[in-house]
Amino acid sequence: MPLLPEDEKHLTAAQGFSELGMFLDANEELEQIDPEVRHLPGVLAVRVGIFRALEAWPLMQVVARQLALHETDEPQWTISWAYATRRADSLDAARLILVNAVERLPGVAVFAFNLACYEAQLGDVASAKAHLRRAIELRGDLRLRALEDEDLRPLWDAL
Repeated sequence: MPLLPEDEKHLTAAQGFSELGMFLDANEELEQIDPEVRHLPGVLAVRVGIFRALEAWPLMQVVARQLALHETDEPQWTISWAYATRRADSLDAARLILVNAVERLPGVAVFAFNLACYEAQLGDVASAKAHLRRAIELRGDLRLRALEDEDLRPLWDAL
């Protein structure tokens, strides 16, 4: 069931409020959408952004997980799920999400890159280096990002 024009208006308003940093207003707009279609990816994607901005990690975790499991071809949802899990539960729980993602889709550079970040934060420098090396093999532009990502600081210190 697609969004009806009235629901589209609420979704557009929510996106606009989000862009303005008015996240509670954005969420109120999403609450005006017919409950039968609130599960659609476009609606959930806006919710993920709202929950991230509000640092509502458990809520973001639930919504991002749902998106990751239903839109498996969109890596951002798995990254968002792991990020929220890191904050809501633990770094190790987030790491497991990415381990599974790398096993399932080994050619997705952002999975390897983020796994390198989490491994570095957990103190496994050797594993972090291996995942970072793989990420850079897949996407060379990640080399520069690695030099700026604070999660990889343990790697910098190891060099």
